[in-house]
Amino acid sequence: MKRGWIALAMIALSLILGGIEYGYVTMNVDAYVQMLDDADDKMAHNLVYEAQSAAGRLDNRFRKQSGIFNIFMYHSEVGHISSDLAMLRRYAQTGSVEEFLATSACAKREILTIRDAKLLKWENIF
Repeated sequence: MKRGWIALAMIALSLILGGIEYGYVTMNVDAYVQMLDDADDKMAHNLVYEAQSAAGRLDNRFRKQSGIFNIFMYHSEVGHISSDLAMLRRYAQTGSVEEFLATSACAKREILTIRDAKLLKWENIF
């Protein structure tokens, strides 16, 4: 009987920790996408300084949280996103609108892939 309760407690703990992970990742992905959209809008309207500031805030926030994301996903994915955000910051400094928007779209796709990988779907489980 004791083993049954231990097994039930382990299952409950797994579900709780999985829910916390999903909530954390989803909340941050939504914030990153919103920040990217804001930076895109500013760069599209030739507000280069504001876009540079938004890209810098996004890059700094992602670098601070990248250690936690490394726990939840493959390190190479986090590295690709970090590289794209650094390039985004550089393109904002040089005022390259086309490169900025293209890199932003690539970073947004990779960030959204993080959330999709955490969804409870058969292909993510097996």
